[in-house]
Amino acid sequence: MGMNRYFKLVCIHEDPEWYLREFLSGRARYGWSGRGCDLREIKKMEWATWTDVQRVAWSYSKFLAERIAVGHRIVIQMERPIRRFLIAEVVSPGYEFTPGDLDDFNHVLHVRPLTSKPIPINSKETTAALKHDLSKRGNYYEIYPEESIHELDALVEKISKGDIDLTAVRTDEDTLDATLRDIKTRTIREIHRKWPGKDFERFCAMLLHKIDYIEVKDLTDRGRGWDMLIRIINPLTQTILHDDVPVQCKNYEGGVDDFGPIDDLERCLENSDSPVAYLMILGQLSPKFMAELQIRQDALQKKRDRPTTFEIVSEDRIAEIYSAFVMSGLSQQRMIT
Repeated sequence: MGMNRYFKLVCIHEDPEWYLREFLSGRARYGWSGRGCDLREIKKMEWATWTDVQRVAWSYSKFLAERIAVGHRIVIQMERPIRRFLIAEVVSPGYEFTPGDLDDFNHVLHVRPLTSKPIPINSKETTAALKHDLSKRGNYYEIYPEESIHELDALVEKISKGDIDLTAVRTDEDTLDATLRDIKTRTIREIHRKWPGKDFERFCAMLLHKIDYIEVKDLTDRGRGWDMLIRIINPLTQTILHDDVPVQCKNYEGGVDDFGPIDDLERCLENSDSPVAYLMILGQLSPKFMAELQIRQDALQKKRDRPTTFEIVSEDRIAEIYSAFVMSGLSQQRMIT
C-alpha cells in the first residue's frame, strides 16, 4: 500500500467558527466560488462562453475537481500566517458545489474530519520541518516530503487514540513567530514612510540590484506603464532567461481595492514583448483586487495570443528581501571587522 497523499489548502473565511462547524459537519469549503461557479458545469462549457468570474474560479480552484480524489487527505490553513491547521480525508462523492447561493465558499470537498480541533503549528507534536512544509506560499499545493507525510500520519494516529497533548507548545516558538511578524510589520511601515512616491521606485531598484540573477537595466519612465526594466538570468546556465521585463512599483498603505496597478500592468505588456510583468507593491491586496488581476491577465493573454503573466511581489515578500539584504550587509561587516 502506497503512502497517503496530502494536499495543503488555504481557506480563510471571515467567520472561522462557521468554517470550523462546516468542517466538523463533513464539508471542507474552499473560496473563489461565487454563484454559477460549479467546476463540473464550467468544465462542460465552451471556454469562449465562460464569464470572467467563471474563468477566475476555474483558474484558482480546478484542482478540487481534477487532482484531489476520494481517499486523499487535506490539510487546511484557516488564517494567514498559519497558526493552526485541520486534517481530513476526502470521502464520496468528493467535490460538490453547495449550496450554490453563497457569495463565496460554495466549493465543497466532502470529508471525514481526522481532527476535531485545529492543531497549533507550534505544538510539541509538530516538528520545525513539518511547520516549514505547511508554511509555503500558495492557495494550494501537494505535500511531497516523505518525512512530513509520515509525521502527518503519526499525528492522525495519535489523535485517533487520544494519545496527544495539543496544548503543549514548542519552547519559544510562538514568541519567535510573533517577533518575526512584528519585525515584518515594522519593516513594511518604515519602508512605506521613508520611501514615498517616486522614491519607492528607487528603493525597489536597490533591492533588485541585490538579488542574484537579476539585473536592473533601465530606470527611465518612458510613459509605457513600467517604472523599470530588468533582465532575469538562468541560474543554471548563466544565460538570459527573460530580457526587458517590465516592473511596476506601488506604495500603498492598508487595504488595496484600487485597480490602477492592474491598469499599469496591462499597459506594460501591451507595450512589451515580455511574457511577464512584475508588480512590487506595498499594501494588503483584497480578494477583489486578486480576482480582477486574474480576469485581466486571462483577457490580455487571449488578446496577445501568447503566454501572459502578472507576477505580484507583495509587501511581505518585499520585507523579507529587505531583511535578507540587511542581514547580508551585517554579516559582511562582521567579516570585514
